[in-house]
Amino acid sequence: MIELKILEKTYIVARYSSVKSLRSLLEKELEQLDIKILNIDFEKDKYAMIKFEGPDETFAKNYLIERHGTQRNIEEIEIGDKVFGRFIDVGKVNFGFFVDIGIETSTKGIEALYPLFELRNQLFQGKGIALQKIVTAYGIVENLPMFFEITKKQVIGSKIWVKLSEESLQWLESPIKEKKEALIVCGSSRRAIKQALIQTGHFEDIEEIDQCGLLEYRLICKKGTRADGIIPEIGGFLGRAKIGAQIPKRVKNLVQDKK
Repeated sequence: MIELKILEKTYIVARYSSVKSLRSLLEKELEQLDIKILNIDFEKDKYAMIKFEGPDETFAKNYLIERHGTQRNIEEIEIGDKVFGRFIDVGKVNFGFFVDIGIETSTKGIEALYPLFELRNQLFQGKGIALQKIVTAYGIVENLPMFFEITKKQVIGSKIWVKLSEESLQWLESPIKEKKEALIVCGSSRRAIKQALIQTGHFEDIEEIDQCGLLEYRLICKKGTRADGIIPEIGGFLGRAKIGAQIPKRVKNLVQDKK
């Protein structure tokens, strides 16, 4: 039997339904493997602890770590590693984003830094765009899960630096390149999102609901639909969920302003 903590997160509003949802998600991902999920629970930090067993349990463990992240110490990661993580404290500092990639010491957790200069290099060819403008153009919100690459680490002082992986960079930019606006919703179930869209008459405005975490989704709007106009209407139906908007026109304007 293997017991593994992964970085899929529950929220207060969905704590009880999260166990059922995560079991369904993992069973689908692992359906080709000979394992049995024995138990799923969410701990005080709201991350999932999974118990499973079977002939393929070692392979399943490695897959789950790669796909959903896990807690580890700083000595276990190397520069160039791809890791799963979540944006935290979005907008609270102006020199970059903090990212929870599951690094722990004996006394505390360590937050990785995605520096502003790295963000500018990846999204704006190094142009001096202010962080808050990047946030509002790309719709980055608290707890958005993505994949990151370790760029630097300092064991003494326990510091880690990251940048977006190529996979996540393409994911973030895909609706921008297609000139479609999108909503990012963190902290709600697919069912609640659908109900909110139906209640507000916006269900037909959405082309695709893309799951990017257990309770995190991106809603790709049909061309011509304004994502900003949907946020205040569905927000009241989604409780404490964090909602951001990806707006291609804002990105284009930022690029042009800095030419």
